[in-house]
Parts: sequence; structure tokens; C-alpha cells
Amino acid sequence: MTIVKKVTLSAAFFILMQLVYGQKDIAWDKTSQGDWDPAFNIVEIPSSKDGTLQKAYFYTSKKEKPQPLIISLHTWSGGYDQQDPLTKDILANDWNYIHPDFRGVNRRPEAIGSPLVLADIQDAIAYAVKNGNVDTSQVHIIGVSGGGYATLCAYMQLDYPITSFSAWVPISDIEAWYWESVGRKTKYAGDILAALGGSFDAAEAKKRSPLYQKLPVGRRQGAKLYIYAGIHDGRKGPVPITHSLRIYNRLLAEQRYQVTDTDSISRLAHTDKDLIGDAEIINLLTKRTLPPAQLSGKELFGRTIYLERHVDNLHLTVFEGGHQQLPGALSAVPVQ
Repeated sequence: MTIVKKVTLSAAFFILMQLVYGQKDIAWDKTSQGDWDPAFNIVEIPSSKDGTLQKAYFYTSKKEKPQPLIISLHTWSGGYDQQDPLTKDILANDWNYIHPDFRGVNRRPEAIGSPLVLADIQDAIAYAVKNGNVDTSQVHIIGVSGGGYATLCAYMQLDYPITSFSAWVPISDIEAWYWESVGRKTKYAGDILAALGGSFDAAEAKKRSPLYQKLPVGRRQGAKLYIYAGIHDGRKGPVPITHSLRIYNRLLAEQRYQVTDTDSISRLAHTDKDLIGDAEIINLLTKRTLPPAQLSGKELFGRTIYLERHVDNLHLTVFEGGHQQLPGALSAVPVQ
């Protein structure tokens, strides 16, 4: 009886909080469908897990030679029909493209990085490869915000030879983001509660977090991962840059030293300068800039780069900006 009461109070609290603070979709989590170019067709893909039909927007290249496939993942509150600014560049390049639903809005147990989500993404790739004009050596996943989170989930769990993953301002730790969202009084805390069954379950939250998932080393041989974080995110946006910094550190430390825990990584960062140390993280979080003498002079689409790490196939860029994917993001995908 006590548990039921706790769940009800938790759900009621977040509903009230959203009403009081007037939560709205942030710039990169708008759910507007808009008018899709008629070149993109709506397709229905049967789920290999439960048989349900998952919709997607799909475009196949008209060129003679097989072309790259771009899998663009919708944001936290969106679905397959959410507007996607990448579509103009897709048509300009005439590349294959699919924009799957993978259980839509992240407010249900079926969503938020569940096995159904991963199966849906893989089903969408299989559909595009079968029905498109695809160069299977050039299959690229990209997402921003909740789509960046889904991109990291795909990197950690997808059983498919993906060429590159581009995660813009992603969430890597659902447990941490829940409490960060509570502190910021955003709607996302309520979304996480709903997906976890009405009350917070730390173990389940970690299970759905790329930061704590097992790295499939064999399946990621040669695959590139690009992580992008706007330095003001977390202050002028809902996802602190620590999500990007920590997942980068964790993946590098696991590949190089076979360790994944934060304390060990912090100690290793004292001598391994490819890792990001605690002092450097605090510096970025508190200053949200760097003195001119510490800047490299490099830019990303005209934005100052404050931190950059490229180690083998793992790439991290902290740029001048907030919770956003920069225009031109598709040109940063390493298509050959």
C-alpha cells in the first residue's frame, strides 16, 4: 500500500511541476511534424521483436551507384514524423535515408533504450538496406539530444556493422539525468518516471544508460564515434556536458585499460592526457569558456572549439553553443 501511494505522489508531483513551470519543448526537442518533402515516403516496418508496425520516413538514392545510408534518430519527445533539418542535405547529396520511430516519445517502458528500441533501429536499417540503393560499407547513425542518447545506445548494443555514429549533445546516464532534471524542474524527470513505471528505479535507469552498458569491442572494430557537446548545455539547455565528457572517458579507459569506474578513470587521467581530468571538467563547467591562451584556434562550423580529443576512432568536441546540432552536421559525418 505504501508503494502505491509513493508512485501516485511521484506522478502527481511532476504533473503539477510541469503545469506550474509551463514546460515547453526546447529548441531541439520540438515535436512539430511540419510538411515533409514528397520525396520522403512513409513506410511501415514489422518489428522483429513483437510484430508491431513501426513507421518511418524513407528516401532511396536515385544515383546509379550505391550511396551511403543515413539513419537519423528523432529526439526525446519526438517520433518518426518529427521535422528533421537533415533532410535538405540528404536530397542535395542524394543519399539514402531513414527516420524511424523506435517506439516514439520516451515516456513509456517500451521506449528509453529498451530492447524494443534497439530492435526497431536495427529493423529500420535492414529495411533501408533491402529497399534502398545502399553502399553497405557506408552506414551512418546520427542523432541530437534524445536522438544522441539513442545513438549512444546503438553504439553500445546494436548488432550491425555501422560505419560511424554521431551523437550531438547526448544523454549518457539516465540516473544522473533524472536528478539533474528534477533540479532544473524540467519535464524530463516526469518522462523518466513514467518510463520506469511511476517511481524511480536506479537499477533500471542504469540498465538503460550507455555509460553503464558493456562495450561490444568486436562489433565496433573500425567504427567511428563522434560526440559533440555545446559548452553552455546544462545551463542554457537540459543536458549537462558531463554526459559527453564521462562517456568519452569511460569508452577510452575501457579500450585502453579495461576499466570503467569513475574513480579509476580519474586516477588514470593524472598521467594519461587523452583522458579528461577532474580539474579540466570543473574548469569547463565553471568558466563555460577558456582564456585565449588556452584555445587552439580551431572551429567547428564557425564555432570556437574549447575541447577536442581524437583518439583512434573515438572523437569528442566541445564547441561554443548550447543544446543543439549545428547546421552542416551532415557534412561532418565521415562519408567516403
